[in-house]
Amino acid sequence: MSPASFALCSALVLVEIIFVPLYLKKMWPTKNWGSLGYKMVCATAYLALAAVITANVGISAYSSLMLGGFAFSWLGDFTLHIPKPSKLYFSIGTAFFATAHVFFCLAYIGAQKRIFPEIPVFYWWEIVLTAALVAAYFTACFIRKVPFGILAVPMVPYAFFVTMMMLKSTGLAIRLLYSQGIEAVVPAVLLLLGGFMFIQSDGSLALITVDTRYKKFKLKVYNIITYFGAQVCLALTILFIR
Repeated sequence: MSPASFALCSALVLVEIIFVPLYLKKMWPTKNWGSLGYKMVCATAYLALAAVITANVGISAYSSLMLGGFAFSWLGDFTLHIPKPSKLYFSIGTAFFATAHVFFCLAYIGAQKRIFPEIPVFYWWEIVLTAALVAAYFTACFIRKVPFGILAVPMVPYAFFVTMMMLKSTGLAIRLLYSQGIEAVVPAVLLLLGGFMFIQSDGSLALITVDTRYKKFKLKVYNIITYFGAQVCLALTILFIR
């Protein structure tokens, strides 16, 4: 990466660090057009970060699919934060993010097939584990009487997509570490953090959205920091994975 590109990427990460707190302060306790502007600055920063890195390392199947994921995430960020929210906007935003996770999963699967061609695309236990984790989350929410209502219809399949994304990123990270050792530490850590923080962010957002008991500023801070942190980590993986 050229010095100019490195400086630009550093500036984009700095934009996230500066504007995420500004966004949190502006959007609480109710989202508004001003907070939408701050949020889209943050969203544009992670999309631009991925684009700048791709321009420097070259377009590949992995970077193309990841860029698709970031683009749909950007659309989801916009749709979910439109003031005066409705269930329609929530469903559309959820669909955008579900599509983003499909792109991310395809990127991990493609990288896995190129680096580890002997590994099947899916193990049966990955699907079973994904379903079990989703069932455990919604069962715990049911016990806690979290009122998902009709929103459970888009949220259950979405939870399946994001959980599968997390498992595929984790699996790729572990295989990289096992096969390449110390050389794969940075990309493996980025994959692990990206997947783990994404699922933490989405799980907390679901609670904040449907249950006033969880609409607390501290939980919202956790939700947003893990979300934008995940996007930055996943964008940086493009530096290492082709």
